[in-house]
Amino acid sequence: MSFQRSLLVCCDLKSYGSADDLLQRELQELLVRSLDRAGQAAGLDRSQWRRQAKGDEEWAVLPVATPEGDVVDRYVRALDAELAATNRYRVPEARLRMRMAIHFGATVEGANGYPGQDAVLVSRLLDSAAAHAALEQSSADLVVVLSDTLFTSLVAAGYTTLRAEDFRRVDVRVKTFHGHGWMWLPSGNVHDLVLEDVAPDARPGAVADAADPVSPVVGLPSSVNQSAVATGGSTVIQAGRDAHVPTQKADVIQNFDRNDQRGSHFGPVYRRDGDERP
Repeated sequence: MSFQRSLLVCCDLKSYGSADDLLQRELQELLVRSLDRAGQAAGLDRSQWRRQAKGDEEWAVLPVATPEGDVVDRYVRALDAELAATNRYRVPEARLRMRMAIHFGATVEGANGYPGQDAVLVSRLLDSAAAHAALEQSSADLVVVLSDTLFTSLVAAGYTTLRAEDFRRVDVRVKTFHGHGWMWLPSGNVHDLVLEDVAPDARPGAVADAADPVSPVVGLPSSVNQSAVATGGSTVIQAGRDAHVPTQKADVIQNFDRNDQRGSHFGPVYRRDGDERP
């Protein structure tokens, strides 16, 4: 059993599962080529990385002597530039877009991979709902999530050219793991993303853990008055902010109070002057 402390770097492609066989093969080739070229541009020898290939994903343990700043700074920037060049003339459905997570921690070789809490942590950062949402909401080709340890000791401490204010603290709640990471979009503004109302495990095909409650939207009033106008037996199932259902004749005006997307409490019913009471 070999124990060491080193960088753990993993990445995963977006929308790989929905591609046909030919496109999947091409995306795999582009993934490896992009990672290799980025490594070369950053002065890193990727042939020395212990890599686990998983089709649309790569999970790697780097040599102990690898400079952390070269990976988090130069390698990530080079990869973002490589992805931009690769995607320049590709249709949206065939673009090479990915999430990447980086952590510095302990690794131990096991019979089928790398067991241990640090290996779990970097995988959870990669698979977080916030990382998935960032790719959905932005046009960025690369979304990076650093562990709190790496961000604090490297970026916030000023050992890279990266600015701490360009990162955003994000909650990470995947399966039984609860923690947080620091997200960065090399070619975008992470602070423009709407992540507060992203539910845990909000990934395509994922089911949220029943033990993990979904937090209400942060930073918004606890009570939102929503006016909905409906006729007869019409029913308003859900409304975001103020919603108006156009009708030719309005019988009842109801105020929706305390709507937090999980259920509505109906406020008092107001009728127009002259309306007949039942």
